[in-house]
Amino acid sequence: MDSLLSVFPSDSIPLMVLGDFNRPSDELQSSALLALLNSFSLSFNSCPPTHKEGNVLDLVFTHPSPTTDMTVTPLHISDHHLVSFTITLPILPKHNSQHLSLTRRNLHSISPSSVASCTLSSLPDHDSFSSLPLDSATDTLLSSLSSTMDLLCPLSTICKKNSSPAPWLSDVFLNNRRELRSAARKWRKSKLDTDLISYRTLLSKFSLDVTSAKTSFYKEKLETSAKRPPESSTTSSRHYSTLRLHLLHPP
Repeated sequence: MDSLLSVFPSDSIPLMVLGDFNRPSDELQSSALLALLNSFSLSFNSCPPTHKEGNVLDLVFTHPSPTTDMTVTPLHISDHHLVSFTITLPILPKHNSQHLSLTRRNLHSISPSSVASCTLSSLPDHDSFSSLPLDSATDTLLSSLSSTMDLLCPLSTICKKNSSPAPWLSDVFLNNRRELRSAARKWRKSKLDTDLISYRTLLSKFSLDVTSAKTSFYKEKLETSAKRPPESSTTSSRHYSTLRLHLLHPP
């Protein structure tokens, strides 16, 4: 877990670690887990019993904001309860840079066999690994996986232009575009005629919707600029007025 948490930035970016730790919360004070999480500024959030036997096994650690309104709900399909809570995320400062740096790994460049081979070669032999305590074995495995990823597909940084979306692209259009791209990926993967027809149908509808949205957007701009008094018009509004005169009412 130490290697895993070290990947995340140590600034004010929100971080949450939660799940079934299979360790009662009253044993945390005497375990190395709490000290490890505290070293990453992760705070333990007190919770009612999360197991039907009365133990608190499902733990929640957060940074930097604590949780509130934490409740548990028994489930008939599990011996663990459903844990619900509210957390307020901090507002991160906006960056004025026009380019956004992204860190990624090119996982498509590696094969499962190479990952398995490289990871196994860095682990101790079977007898030694089996004799390790659970926490030590977990840390050893995670460290080996991390080293394998760094060797086979190291982190790389790419710059992405941080541009604002087109003004006519509403949330509905953005959602439709995601569905369109999903349909395209599905067709490229399956090569089925039914998926191709579905993709073409979505593409045709999306193109018509975007054209209609652009038309409405610029028409509203032209009509608004035409209604302004000449003395209050800016250069851009006068341009819109000229375009409206010649485009909407050609001679």
